[in-house]
Amino acid sequence: MMSRGVSALDIVVLVSELQDLLGCYVEKIYQLSRSEILVRVQQKNARQKESLFIRNGALLCRTQKQFDTPEKPSVFAMTLRKYLLNGRITAITQHECDRIITITVGRKEGEYALVCELFSNGNILLLDPDCRIIRPLVTQEWSSRVLKTGELYQPPPSQTNPFILDEQQFIEMIQASAKDVVRTLATTVNLSGLYAEEICARAGVEKTTKTSTLSETQVHQLYQEMHLLLAEFQKHAFHPQLVKKDGVLIDVVPLPFVKYKDLEVEALESLSAGLERLRDAEPVVEPQDTAHQNAVEKLQRQLDSQQQLLEEFSQSSALKKAHGDLLYVHFQACEQLLGQITAVLQEKNKDQGIKEINENPLVSRFDPTANELVVQLPDDTGQVSKVALDFRKSVAENAQLLYEEGKKLQEKFKGAREAVEQTKKDMTVLKAAKRVEKKQPVTHEKQWWFEKFRWFISSEGNIIVAGRDASSNDLVVKKYLTDGDRYAHADIHGAPSCVVKSKGIYDEPLPISVQTLEEACVFAASYSRAWNQFAEAQAYWVLPEQVSKTPQSGEYVPKGAFIIRGKRNYQRCTLEVAVGRIILDDTEKIMGGPVSAVATRATQYAVLVPGATKKSVVARKLAKVFSVSADTLEKVLPPGNLMMTKTIGFTLE
Repeated sequence: MMSRGVSALDIVVLVSELQDLLGCYVEKIYQLSRSEILVRVQQKNARQKESLFIRNGALLCRTQKQFDTPEKPSVFAMTLRKYLLNGRITAITQHECDRIITITVGRKEGEYALVCELFSNGNILLLDPDCRIIRPLVTQEWSSRVLKTGELYQPPPSQTNPFILDEQQFIEMIQASAKDVVRTLATTVNLSGLYAEEICARAGVEKTTKTSTLSETQVHQLYQEMHLLLAEFQKHAFHPQLVKKDGVLIDVVPLPFVKYKDLEVEALESLSAGLERLRDAEPVVEPQDTAHQNAVEKLQRQLDSQQQLLEEFSQSSALKKAHGDLLYVHFQACEQLLGQITAVLQEKNKDQGIKEINENPLVSRFDPTANELVVQLPDDTGQVSKVALDFRKSVAENAQLLYEEGKKLQEKFKGAREAVEQTKKDMTVLKAAKRVEKKQPVTHEKQWWFEKFRWFISSEGNIIVAGRDASSNDLVVKKYLTDGDRYAHADIHGAPSCVVKSKGIYDEPLPISVQTLEEACVFAASYSRAWNQFAEAQAYWVLPEQVSKTPQSGEYVPKGAFIIRGKRNYQRCTLEVAVGRIILDDTEKIMGGPVSAVATRATQYAVLVPGATKKSVVARKLAKVFSVSADTLEKVLPPGNLMMTKTIGFTLE
């Protein structure tokens, strides 16, 4: 079964279908998962309740289906409820010809907007009456726009609007493209792959044809078919259909498609209903799966391009050699022609001589002012090849140039072949790194007691917590250091106090192993002032009874500091941590800590060491990968600048 997002043309249909919701009131809002929102509305003239199902970056459709809703609403859902509940839907619109739907909801204090960006990683944003962002589902930042609380909402750069393209503009886009027809229509003309393929089918043009080889008639036919198809959208002449192959649902379209003419179809009342059917038939793809799939697709596009280049090098190299051979086959005629050209160029009045040369059956084109000479030479089968010559050189010299160009192309062919093999290896490694496993739905709602502090779970399951400042340093020791635990600290002023608990997250007793103590020392050192000052630091651990707040007579113990009495168990620690997404009791969390601890629980993580990159820059990059806010990510990073040395389970763009 195909994966089906929504295109800009689909949104034209959806917005048209949703107009009967104008005047309805927003009754309930739920966040079903990290990427899914349900907005329940009360129909004006019907008793039944209907909902809008929104999957971030992928889908918006109507539904009457009942969903299991979380007992405790998320912060995002609570924010939406605060501003939208009992509000009246006053407009549902599409932004330009883009994959953005805006649902405007009126309340006494003004009109709020729920913006659904249904492209790429997507976003769902709540805007105030002044178009400032109250809260985004995901904080995002690019060079051209920033999507975070308090910022004025800026839509992405405008896309081509195919509805207003005239034929000349269409022709110029086709001529300027180096891609094949379907990709040019899909991306440059902004039709999406689905509709681009349909236009090719209607025009009778093979979709993989290179645009540079299209005839004027073919380009005109493509434009005409696009114009006719778009006219059906402008007239709202929609006849939605489900498409099935061998009884399996594969697609939904807003009107009959030529490309599906031989398949089974089922008429629908609306495109939205078809998208809902398709949604229910598809597995939910979590953001980490999407990121992995995007990385695989990127490598596949790279491989396709390299293989095409490989074929071009091979063909061009063979052609250069064939042209060189043809020159020797027609050596005498070409030599005579070159001699004639030399004589003409020495004459004072050259026009008549140039005209006579261009009338020579051997000559395809001769223009000395443009340094151009093209001859047409038949081979032994009668097939004619056009060969460009330098008329200042002899036949033998021209042939030698062609042979040398062929050899250079052959060298490029070898390099391209090596690149193809390397890309294939990279793709194999990337696919092997993906763990195929069916996950239970997870939620971000559950909070653990240790999340008030810096924390990580050791390789063997022990909880380790550390203070973030002087106050939490005091609290973590006074409240949570008990018999059987251990205390760890870096041997540097300003380091956090770490408590190594002799239990796991469910309060189950766990012995504290040597490995857990080593990880705690690395944690204490890496999250101290030693980061960005040294490559290594010294830390130690002691027993609870060795830790005291009581000073000797005449001494003073400042807030957040403790006196350690007795033997300290020192360890030399390399400053290196990992940050990854883990699951604790069906709840996703971002954990930072020693590499060995993070690697035990995370399938995707990054390894970090002190470096020159700002902490905020690294946080933004990793926040996109893990689909969390940059603030959430930054809280688990060590202090100071960083360098990312390795990523496991994902690649950064």
